[in-house]
Amino acid sequence: MKTALMIFMCVLAFSSFGQDWKEPLNEARRLYKKGNYKEALKYYKRAERLAPNDVDLSQEIGQTAYRANDFGTAAENFERQANNAETKEKEIKARTSLGESRMKQQDFESAVDNYKKILRLDPDNEKARQRLVEAKRLLEQQKKQQQQQQDKKDKEQNQDKQNQQNNNQNQQNQDNKDQKNDSKDKNQNQKDQKSQGQKNEEKKLQDKETERKLDEFSKQELNTKKRLDGSKGTTGGKTARKDW
Repeated sequence: MKTALMIFMCVLAFSSFGQDWKEPLNEARRLYKKGNYKEALKYYKRAERLAPNDVDLSQEIGQTAYRANDFGTAAENFERQANNAETKEKEIKARTSLGESRMKQQDFESAVDNYKKILRLDPDNEKARQRLVEAKRLLEQQKKQQQQQQDKKDKEQNQDKQNQQNNNQNQQNQDNKDQKNDSKDKNQNQKDQKSQGQKNEEKKLQDKETERKLDEFSKQELNTKKRLDGSKGTTGGKTARKDW
């Protein structure tokens, strides 16, 4: 009785698990038919997370992602489908879709490699050959554009570098000029100070000479006064006698 109950519980659990991933899968397929690819892709991804490991939804997810313009997810699923393909025909089909996804991504180098793989599997595949030629042409054009952009970037960087060097040189010249002017001003200040010092020294000497002359003049004046004072009591150069 207990064994039968356990088996029943396991079957019920397995059924519930299977139902969990099938519900979002059914919803994804319903939305896909309605053309709502972005919403369908969300449900496909949910179903994939819940599905058993042996369930492969890469083809459906890849087609849905491609139609939803999610070319990165599309390429990822088509590549996984190609790597797990059981027959050459299935791999070619998956790689054909992978090549178109790479072209939409503008990953032309990967597209070239992919179309080469298709031609190794099927050398007479004319569609793959034509797409290979187109992918090569676009790859060369892309490389040319990238090179032009790089050349333009290098030119701008070189121009910026040259401008910076010119600015540095101009600044250096200005600094040298300012330094020369400062030195010139300094020398002129020193000359002015020296000249002013000489003038001050000359003025001091002149002031001393003036003081000396004034001093001599004062002495002369004093001597003259003394002589005059001494000559007040004489007549004809002789000492006057008292008249008693």
